[in-house]
Amino acid sequence: MAEFNSYLLGKASKSVGNVTLFYTRAKNIARAKIFRRKDTVTPEILTQRAKLGILSKEGRRMLPVIRKGFVGVGKGSPSNAFVQLNMDAVEVDGDYNATIDYPQLRVASGIQITPKVTATFDAEGQQYSFVVEAQDEEEGFALTDDKVYAVLYESELKRTRMVDLGTRGGAATQPYSLPEDWDAANVHLYAFATTANGREASDSVYLTVG
Repeated sequence: MAEFNSYLLGKASKSVGNVTLFYTRAKNIARAKIFRRKDTVTPEILTQRAKLGILSKEGRRMLPVIRKGFVGVGKGSPSNAFVQLNMDAVEVDGDYNATIDYPQLRVASGIQITPKVTATFDAEGQQYSFVVEAQDEEEGFALTDDKVYAVLYESELKRTRMVDLGTRGGAATQPYSLPEDWDAANVHLYAFATTANGREASDSVYLTVG
């Protein structure tokens, strides 16, 4: 931006090329126009966008789980942490259609030791059974009063359930009936632990049904 006096132009107020002229406070002002350069959209950028898009949508469906599983991770929001951590869990084809590899997906992340949980499914009764194996304490990383959770995600309906499995220190079996409109073939199971006060979490583990 520059100031100038011009008897020829007087009180100028117009654009000439990439310069805009205007008159204010008894002065003529010349200001260059700023042209924004558009970055070239590369295949890498399109792939990144596809991954961000599907993870952002999936994250909204899992929000109650993510808020508990990504507590205290970095300086960003739990949702942002979920997206950034799971970029490698998304596959993108040549038409930039993105799909999630659910066994690679993480629904929790933290320094706590992962819990030991197994799952079985009774097809006739449409009921899961989660078994928590008791674990010994490890100072700073595993306490007997840590809370253990199972997560069920129906990938077609995009619906989530979180089941309280009790504490790390007490072996327990927890049944859970499949919601009526869910298809077990589309259900993905995860487990993770948090401290009793909920301020720290473990990484999640993907559960295969026995």
